[in-house]
Parts: sequence; C-alpha cells; structure tokens
Amino acid sequence: MEVSLRSVRLVNRLFRNKPLSLSRRYKSVNYAALKEDFNTELLNSFNQDTKQGGAVPVFRRALLFPTRVALQDEVGIYTYAGLHQAATALSKEIAAQLVGESERTIAYMCSNDASHVIVQWAIWMTGNIAVPLTPIHPPDMLKYYLGDSGASLAICTPEYDKLLRPITLELSKPLLITGKDKEITAQLYQPNSAFLKPKAEDTLTDVLTDVGKTNAWYGNADAFIIYTSGTTSKPKGVVWTHSMLATQIASLHSAWQYSSDDVVLHTLPLHHIHGQLNSLNASLAAGARIRMLSQFVSHAVWARLLGMGEREEAKVTVFHGVPSMYARLVQDHERMFADARTAEYVRNTLASRMRLMCAGSAPLPDTLFHKWEQISGIRLLERYGMSEAGMALSNPYRPVEERTVGCVGAPLPGISARLAAKAEGSDQLEPLVTVESPVPDAQISLEILGLAARDPEQEWKQPTVTFHKDNDSTAFQGELLLKGPGVFTRYLNRAPKLDNSDFTADGWFRTGDTAMYADGRFKILGRTSVDIIKSGGYKISALQVESALLEHPSVADAAVLGIEDDTYGEIVAAVVVVKDKATLTLKELKDEAGKKLAPYQLPKTLLIVEQMPRNVMGKLDKKEIKKRFGKELALKK
Repeated sequence: MEVSLRSVRLVNRLFRNKPLSLSRRYKSVNYAALKEDFNTELLNSFNQDTKQGGAVPVFRRALLFPTRVALQDEVGIYTYAGLHQAATALSKEIAAQLVGESERTIAYMCSNDASHVIVQWAIWMTGNIAVPLTPIHPPDMLKYYLGDSGASLAICTPEYDKLLRPITLELSKPLLITGKDKEITAQLYQPNSAFLKPKAEDTLTDVLTDVGKTNAWYGNADAFIIYTSGTTSKPKGVVWTHSMLATQIASLHSAWQYSSDDVVLHTLPLHHIHGQLNSLNASLAAGARIRMLSQFVSHAVWARLLGMGEREEAKVTVFHGVPSMYARLVQDHERMFADARTAEYVRNTLASRMRLMCAGSAPLPDTLFHKWEQISGIRLLERYGMSEAGMALSNPYRPVEERTVGCVGAPLPGISARLAAKAEGSDQLEPLVTVESPVPDAQISLEILGLAARDPEQEWKQPTVTFHKDNDSTAFQGELLLKGPGVFTRYLNRAPKLDNSDFTADGWFRTGDTAMYADGRFKILGRTSVDIIKSGGYKISALQVESALLEHPSVADAAVLGIEDDTYGEIVAAVVVVKDKATLTLKELKDEAGKKLAPYQLPKTLLIVEQMPRNVMGKLDKKEIKKRFGKELALKK
C-alpha cells in the first residue's frame, strides 16, 4: 500500500493550500490569487523540457490539475488524479507482463468510457506504444491488426474477453484482462483526503520520475498506432510520436481555443484519430471535462447538448461530430421538437451555451450546413484531417462569418499544405501553390489552464502563401501535399523506397486527395483515385456532384461513381437512397441537380438502393459500393 500511495502524496504536494478548482466562468476569477496557489515550479519544469525537445505526455499533464473532473461516463465521475492513480496501478501489471520492457506495441480494446483513458495512460507510463482496437471489426481484421502491429501484449476489459481470447491464443500473444476495479479506484480516489499526508522529503524530481519515463525520453518516443480505414488499400499503421501528438494538441489549443473551461461531449470511435485527438487527448491536455457516451445515439446526444438533468458545471460546450451524426440529429429534431416554442428553446439553448461544434471526416453537404445553422444558431466549423496528419486544414474559429460551406479553410498551426500537379510529359509533381502556418508553441500556457486571460498573440496566425505558377484566376487545382511537425513520417512495417508513392523526394506527404485553392481557402474535391471522374475530357469531382444531388428533396443519401465507358472513358453514375415513400427518376434528379451542375457533370445512370455501406466514421465506402452495384450500373448505361 505504501508504494501505491507514493504518487498520491506527490500529487498532494503540488497543492499545499487549497485544491485548484476553477469555475466554468473562469474569466471572472482572480488570476493573481490563483497563480499564488498554483505550483509554477512544475509547470516551468514541463515547459523547460519542451524547449529542450522533450514532450510532456497527457497523463503527466494531469498532475497540473488533479482535483478537476476529467471525465464523466455512464458509470461515474473521475478526477484527473483518479485516472492517474488507476493507470499507475495498471502500469505495474503491464510492466510485470513485459518484464519491464518498453517501446513495445500493446493492442487494447475498451468501451468508450474511463477504461480507455486508464489503459492508454498505463501503456504510456510503461514507455510502450498503444494500438487501439474496436469490437465492430470482425475477428479476421482484429487478427490482422494484432499481427501487423507486432503486439507484444493485448489488453481488454472483461466484456471483450470472448472476442479477443481466441485470436490471441491463435497468435500466441498474452492477453491481460483489466477489471472494473480500476474504474472504481479512479472514482473513489480523492487527492485531498485527510489520511493521505504528503512527505516533506518528496521533491519535484520525485514527482517527475515516480511514474513513466522522462519528458526528454518521450520527446523521441512513439505514442500510438492508428490504422487507416483502408478504403483504397489494405489498412496501414500510422506511427504517431509523442512529439507529433504534442504539436497537434498545441495546434488545436491555439486555433480552436481549447481551455479548462470546456465540457466536451465525446461520442466518436476511439480507434480513429478524430476521436483520439479532437475529443479526447486535446481536451484532457487542456484540463477540460469530457462527457463520454458509449456510442452515438441521437436522442441521448440531444439530451446532453441541451443539458437535461446536468449540473451547470457539467453542461456541454463543445461537440465534434461527422456529417452523418448531424444529419441524424436534424432528422430527430424535426420529430422531437416540432412545436415552434420548443424549437425556439432548443435554438436559444445551443446558441448561448455551445462554444464550438465541428464537422469532419466526410464532406459536409450544403443543405446540412445551412439546416444546422437554422435549428441551432451555430455555424459548423468544417475541417479536414486524416490518420496521417491529425487535423490539417480548418475553417477559422473566428470570425464565425468566415466559415465557408464546402471549404476546409487554411492549414492549422504547424502544417504546410501544397497543391502539386504532374508536369506535362512527366510523372514528376511540380508545386503550384504552398500555404504555410507557423509552428505553434508547444509549451503549456496559463491561459489554456484557465489561470490567465487569453493572449491574442497566441491565437492562430495568418499563413504565408507562395505561388509557384502564374495563374490569372489565382485558383489552383492539384494533389494535396502536407508537411510539418504535425504530420507523420512513416507507416509501420513499410520500409522507405526510392519511388515511394506516399512521399515526394523532398519529404511532402501525398494525401491522395485532389483539392482546389482559391480566395485563401482549400476545397477538397475528392480522392484522386476514386472521386475524380475523367469523362469526355473533363475532370469531375464526385463530391461536388454528390453535394448537388443531396439538394433534391427526395434524396436521403447519394454516392457518385465513375463507370467505365467506351465513348467517354468514364461516365458519371449515381447510387441513391431515397427518403421514406419518395420516388425518383433520373430525369427528376438531373433537372434539380442541373441548377448547380454543368451538363457534363450530371449523372448518366441512376440506381436506387435501400442503403449504402459506410465506415465507422460515416464515410461512404466507395470501394464496397462499386463492388456491390458496379455491374448493375454498367448494365443500366
């Protein structure tokens, strides 16, 4: 017991007077008084390590605000210190399993609740690399992830024992079952309990070396492996370092104004970077409070957005979602809040309380953008990200009026974006335009922690634009390339090649997306290999056509594909799901879409289906759609 309480005493020592507890209205707090109570020695030590190339892992930042509520799930409420203590206990079990080895990959499967944070922190505390898994994947896919990642150990909570045990036995990998006792420990733990007396001899060095490696070590270490969705090829493991994660966190803190004042509603899957970065780690690194739901259920999300049954300090202010989530919320809004007075209450509540609502991971249709603003009073912030680059492009946090529908804005801090095209008669890419945003300051600021008023100088600065080619319209179209400390440098188990299709010779990551840059903003036109249809000499963006088709009142969902054709090379084909009891003909669809599209962009064939496959992030799975419906579309030409 003495050993397990040591880190508890150390945390207590950081707050010798009263525990640091900030009101959600922290802007009226006496900052000077708070600074006197705050242990600046620890903060200064963290920032000094960062200046020297180190990285402060998220679990260690928890020492800065131990008494704050970190997370509330469907079971309980957890302070930062509680999660830290539970992770510390689990880290000892992991260390025993691996006989103290570090820099090993550890795959884990947990629900969207406190157990996920506890396991992830415990893996990092032992100096190992986290590989999040999801139970929605079939056994063969899980087997692939465990094998490809070279996992030395698998961890899961009891409900996933039956799913993972046969796979780990087949692969001869050890499986550690972590029980609910860790969450109970986290709930019960109170850092200011009277029986936990800090020892006078405990020093700052004790705090920093009691659990985990040094911050300097983390500055050169890998943090986790995120697997791509595999829509165009077999899933690849993207290697995220702690430094890359720290850069991305600093970028979002600067651009989207994260702070300890936030209450973040988390409903995203945690095996994708959207859920890992935006909703989880960037929030925890700011000392924010996360309200975590096990999955996205529309009526439950509406209840949390409206603060039903919640205390004032627990009412949601931030939500990150994908377009399909917002579409479902809109559908249920029409059913649940049909009365005009109720709809007005919903709008006023959201408009006054929600600080930020983001959309990404799939194109946001114009109609959905405007409908959400109409019912909520909030203009969605659309951004562009991917497993390899976290969040890369974004519309502005403010002014809100500059959030442009259909565009994904400019590079976030620490990201450089370039459009390039193949030179005539060559396979070599030539740059067209480069847009670079300054690297963010990765040091932990008092502003983020809610201990000082926010400094405008720390906000997202204007990017630098370099035009490499003359263009009368100043609009450029080409392949999107990314570079910077917030962008990954390698896939797991993929050796570098001289003719690497993932990177250019000078180190730019090739996203595989075609984009346009005009008027200071990027617009994603689609996957170069899937969403750019070459028909009759025209290059047609499937996403642009889909957006127009979704404007039709009878269309609930739409996918646009290129189908091989002897005359045109490819023709534009539409696969559509219609709304309940609606009917639709190709002529009706073209008549409506023709108001926004050129004739050569209009579908030449139409197939109506009951539903279309999407991945867990809400993206249409074009490869599977073409596999299922391609032959039928070809016959309908």
